[in-house]
Amino acid sequence: MGYPASRKDIIRFAEGKQAESDVLDLLKGIPEIEYNTPDDITREIERLQSERIKPPTPKEE
Repeated sequence: MGYPASRKDIIRFAEGKQAESDVLDLLKGIPEIEYNTPDDITREIERLQSERIKPPTPKEE
């Protein structure tokens, strides 16, 4: 895949490589910006995953 790449380019590439559905779901959640390197994509996926597993903030009483 060539860079820079859009989210659509990345998803299309992953589909062509027969990526698993959970990987495609993660890629569909990344922002619609241009990514210049694979590391840019990895950072965005890690950020999304960390937001998903963050424990809820306790409410103050």
